[in-house]
Amino acid sequence: CGNELVNIASAVNMTGILLMFISEQEVTWINIVVMVPLLLLIGEVTPKTIAVSFPVKFSTGLSARILPRWIVLITPLREVVRVVADRVTTFVVGDAVNRENILHADELKTLLEESEQTGVIDATERVLIDNVLEASETDISRIMTPSPRINFLDASLPVPELLDLFRQFRHPRIPVFQGHWDNVIGFLHSEDMLRLTRGRGGRDLATATLDSIIKPAHFVPPTKKVDEMFDYFQRNNTRVAIILGEYGEVLGIVTMKDVVKFIFGEISGRMVGQEYYNVHDENSYIVPGEMRLTDFYNLTNFDIGDPVMTTIGGVAFRLFDSLPKVGDKVIHDGYEFIAQEVKGLRISKIQVSKITASEHPKQEEQLLHGLAVTDLQEASEDTLPEPPQQPEGMAQPGAEAEGTIESAALNGAVQADEESAQIRAQERGAE
Repeated sequence: CGNELVNIASAVNMTGILLMFISEQEVTWINIVVMVPLLLLIGEVTPKTIAVSFPVKFSTGLSARILPRWIVLITPLREVVRVVADRVTTFVVGDAVNRENILHADELKTLLEESEQTGVIDATERVLIDNVLEASETDISRIMTPSPRINFLDASLPVPELLDLFRQFRHPRIPVFQGHWDNVIGFLHSEDMLRLTRGRGGRDLATATLDSIIKPAHFVPPTKKVDEMFDYFQRNNTRVAIILGEYGEVLGIVTMKDVVKFIFGEISGRMVGQEYYNVHDENSYIVPGEMRLTDFYNLTNFDIGDPVMTTIGGVAFRLFDSLPKVGDKVIHDGYEFIAQEVKGLRISKIQVSKITASEHPKQEEQLLHGLAVTDLQEASEDTLPEPPQQPEGMAQPGAEAEGTIESAALNGAVQADEESAQIRAQERGAE
């Protein structure tokens, strides 16, 4: 709109200027000869070439200073043009929308895949667009920080003690509760605590009260979508919100950083640091139980999903079916989960290993060995001869003789059935 407005205005102004010096018959062709090169060189080619050649200097030195003022100045005209264009379009086209012309999400994803294959967009651009599409379908409960991992501050504590705890927790915003964790009354922000320590804003640490430094809390349901949460943060000028359950309990908190991370990925790079996980090999990882499934997939490329759980520790807990002990293991869908560390009532560290094809024969061999031992024991019990009945009045053999007879009988039975068990094991291995 702005570009067209400038082109039209320049052509009109040039026409008016030329009419002052030449006749009306010659204005048309002179205006074309003069204005077309000027518009192409000064209005199109030159500024765009400069912007492409020096993008940072152009954007920070010119665009960042002039465009905001120009947008404010041109807003009334933009609104008038928009309203007129909408009315004309509605009058010509109508209000009804043909749903066949709407591009659905699946069609857009297919189009993105084809665009990536043809080189129109790269992989990073495609991932960003996919994340934006998923943001409209993902609940904020999938990206929140759960309540067990939240550091709370008690409103009954004096302000100096709250300041000391705030420094220890090292978070930019910390919720404050009164009486119980589910009764959050607000947040303490790092900028307010910094002003308090420096005595700025007329605040003194000795006389400061909690009401003078606490900020109100925002509460949202867990079913709110990620893209809606982004708009909520911007609309309410806040960066953190409490997620409440249907009974008023605190489920967790969500921040603007969580929303941005979901769309653009991890910014600081801390989640991929070597201190955050250990790699045994390309098929075995030891990670914190609190690691989200999306981060775990990006790290390991292990296709582990769950319709309810959002962390790898939650998936392991569901598979164990109870709180495991250190060293407990479970195998599910080609992956082995081993509890490495359990703190309180949660799995704090879990080892996940992908069972490769080379490990399958070993497992089958162990299974067959177990079946063979079981068959030997059952066969020994079935074939063990009953002891002969002794006539009345005859003395019973001693314990040593009886043990010798039973040992010989058992060895004979085991030796007789061992070959048959080995044959069955070989047949099963062949199958």
